[in-house]
This record gives sequence, C-alpha cells and structure tokens, in this order.
Amino acid sequence: MKRRKSVLLAPMALALGLTAVLPACSSDNKVSTSASPATAASSAAPASPKATLEPYDVSLLYQAKPMKDDALVQEELNKYLKEKINTTVSLQPIASADYKKKTELMMNTGEKMDLVFTASWLDFSANVTKGAFLELDTLLDKFAPETKKMLHPLYLEAPRYKGKLYAVPTDKEITQGKAWTFRKDIIDKYQIPIDKINKVEDLEPYFEKIKKDNPDIINNYVAGGTSNGASFMMYESKSNYRPIGPTPAKMPMFFLDYKSTDMKVKTVLDQDIVDLNKADAETYRKYYEKGYTNADAATVTTNIGEIRKQGKIWVQSTVWKPGSDIELKLTDNFDWVSHVIEEPIVTTDLATGSMLSISRTSKNPERAMMVLNYLHTDPYVINLLVNGIEGKHYKKVGPNRIEPIKDSGYDSQVFWVLGNQFLNYMKPGQPDDLYDSWKKFNNDAKRFPLIGFVFDDTNVKNEIAQLTTIVNEYKVISTGAVPNPSKLLEERNTKLKAAGLEKVSGELQKQIDAWWKENKK
Repeated sequence: MKRRKSVLLAPMALALGLTAVLPACSSDNKVSTSASPATAASSAAPASPKATLEPYDVSLLYQAKPMKDDALVQEELNKYLKEKINTTVSLQPIASADYKKKTELMMNTGEKMDLVFTASWLDFSANVTKGAFLELDTLLDKFAPETKKMLHPLYLEAPRYKGKLYAVPTDKEITQGKAWTFRKDIIDKYQIPIDKINKVEDLEPYFEKIKKDNPDIINNYVAGGTSNGASFMMYESKSNYRPIGPTPAKMPMFFLDYKSTDMKVKTVLDQDIVDLNKADAETYRKYYEKGYTNADAATVTTNIGEIRKQGKIWVQSTVWKPGSDIELKLTDNFDWVSHVIEEPIVTTDLATGSMLSISRTSKNPERAMMVLNYLHTDPYVINLLVNGIEGKHYKKVGPNRIEPIKDSGYDSQVFWVLGNQFLNYMKPGQPDDLYDSWKKFNNDAKRFPLIGFVFDDTNVKNEIAQLTTIVNEYKVISTGAVPNPSKLLEERNTKLKAAGLEKVSGELQKQIDAWWKENKK
C-alpha cells in the first residue's frame, strides 16, 4: 500500500462529544501536530453500558519505581472504572533496572497479562515477531476510536509489523533532538558559551578547570560500558548517519544517511564509520586517562539520573524537547539549560519509544483496550496515575496546574509512560504554552525516510546472536578504561565480519529495498 502524503481519518461519533484536531503529514515532509489540549472531555464513555459487561480485572505492567501509595491510587482508580465499565485495574509498576527481564520472563512463561508497557528500546519488534502481543487494529477501531482520532497518524504507522498494529504509543512529543544539557550554575561560573558547544571536543577546555575546582563532579559519566555523560555516539554529530535496526546489545551497527534518497545501508565495517569510531575510541581513552571519566566506568551500573541528583554531573548528552530542562529540574532541583545540536527527526525508534501493547495471554483484550482508551481520553484517570490523589499527593492551584506535595508517598514519574501526556496537569516551572511548543516542535520535525520500517530477523537470528556476544565482549572500549582502543576495535570488527555482519547487512538491505519500493512517497 502506497503511503499517501496526507492521512484521512474516517469520521466517528465520540461518546461524550470529545473533539480533537485531525493531524496529517504535510506534503513538504514536515510532521504536523498530534495533540489535543489538556482541556479535553472529562471522561470517556465505554462502548457498551456497564450493565452489559462482566467484571474483569485488567493488569497494567509499566516501568516505574514502586511507590508507597500505589495501592491508594489503585483503589481510587478502581472506584472510578468499576462504575464506568465494571472493571478494576491491578497496577504493576516495575523498576526500570528489572523491567525488561521480568516482563520477558512473564511473556516466555505465558503468565496472564493485559496491558504491557513496551518500547523500541525494550525489544518491541522482537517481542512482536515471537508472538508476545496481539494485533490491535480491530480492537482500537471498536473500543478506542477516540484514542485513534486523537493520535498523530505517524504514531499508528510506526508500531506495525507486516501492516498490523501491535502497540498504541503514548501521546506526547513525536520526536526529540540531540542536545548538550548543562547545569546553569556551572556554565555561569565558568562563562561557558554553550551555543558553541557542538561536539564533545568543544568541552575539553572546561574539563580540566572543573575537575580541579570541583573534584566531586564527573565530567564524563559512563556506566557499564554505556556512555551517557559527555560522550555519546559522536558520529551522529559529525555526519548524517542514523542507526537502523537491528542493534545487537543496543549497539548501532547499521546506518542510513537520512538526507540521502538511495537507501543504501552502511555498517560499522565501512571505512568512513570505522574512522569515526576509532577517533571516538581514542577520545574516550584520553578522557579516561586524564580523569575526566569516572574510574569505575567499566563496571558501575548506577543510572546517570541518580548521580545527577547528587550534584555530580554538570554536562550530559540528552534527547531534547521543549520543557526537557524543566523536567530535569523537577527531578533533581538544579537549573538546566540545553543547546540543541541536531534537528529533530521522526524515526521509527522515537515514535515507538513509549507504548502500551496487549499481551497474547490477556483473557479479555476488549476490556484492556477500553482501559487504554481511558488513559488517552480521560483527564481524571491519567492524572490520577501520573500525579496521585488531589489533596494528598498534590494541591490544585489552577484549572490545569498543580503543586506536588513533597514526600507525599506518590511520585510515579510515569508522565511519559502512560496514555496522553497532553492531558497531564502542569507543574511548577512549566510554561502555560508548553503543549503548544510541543506541537510546533512536532511540526518542525523532519520525517526519517524509513518511518514504519521494521526489520524481520528470521533469516539471521543466529548471526545476530553471535554479533550480540561480540559486542558485549568489546563494550568496554567505549569506557576508555582499556589501552590501545583502536587495536581492540580492529579485533572486534574482524570478529563481527566473521560472525556474519555482512550477511545481516545484506538481509537488511533486501528488506529495505522491498519496503521502499512499496512505501516511498
């Protein structure tokens, strides 16, 4: 089916007269807005009267730190949904460090689940191909037409496999841009011209000063072989290459020039990318030797967010959207400012970065979809989950604005995980026009040419397994903690080639060629 330059959505009757702007992809390859305002209808009526529905409990598994008052929030939610659709919900928050392992174990053992948080970075595509999730097109049309109407069409284009929809994304910003994010007190003190910081090398003049004056601050925090401080995949700031799947052990190996139209796959074995990776590896090593990187980079697993809260981070590579700096301040109480270095691009990975699927083990997928519809259309339901109970966990200070109560027992931080973020109450520091800014940000974003493409690894599973093993063996290179990184990269690349990287690349190219022929504009 050819992709059209605009998307026409069929008219549908909304249960409570819910209205939303119908978005479309513009003909100039820009992305139009998806959000309805936070003043949408106060509830979403079920497709059938309560009297016709049997009782059912919907399990909701999502990534979040369990909180003391989760049970109280669940109780309030169930009072509401019991009256609306004769449904209760079992909230099952799982800490981020454990989420992937626990949910995949539940999938593999066939445990009963209903709504399951998933994402591109949680191996969504792999779980789809092994049959973990149900197809959702019919369920969405029948039991959540309001949600379908409110979501940007690209959101429902990205999480597909062989044309079938397998997840419903969280309604929020549809893309993000790479940025450097700085602690404001530090850049003020050292007069750092952040608008001139476009690559990691631009930070070097300030690393030594800050290390000398602030020995507790880490210039470049690296955890367990994954760089999420000042260093990151620097070829992205030096080229037009962007990763495409698969990514064994979360390491990008295959790339596309997003400004090109030839759809030619490049790999980490191509010489220009080899040269970039070697230069990066030598830079990592230099930072480690000079003490800019934490000494335990190869083994520590603590998330950078925890280190940041301790006041030990002054610069970080981030994915940025309007309001990101304020979100960081709400988390750790420091003022942050960002310099965006990459134009926002809508990719499949970003558009599938936060979603809910329905497990194949659900005993009532229809009811699960009804609950999902409430998460997207009912401000009371989504704010209950995001912010807790009014008067206990937050104070209402305006029609759409709240002040969280400190140490109240509920701070789930699921505002980006569940439902419709455009219905969330505004918090201190967030500007009244934040959601309008997101709409503009979405409108200005460039569409990645392969949006909606999903790689089928059926023919190369063994090769990908071998590549994953090799990547994990050499992940320490990115920490800078080992000498002769260029030599180690050569060893790694030799092993990747022997393990079948080129075979995977050929299969990827074949699938992209077929997909592009069918879907190109």
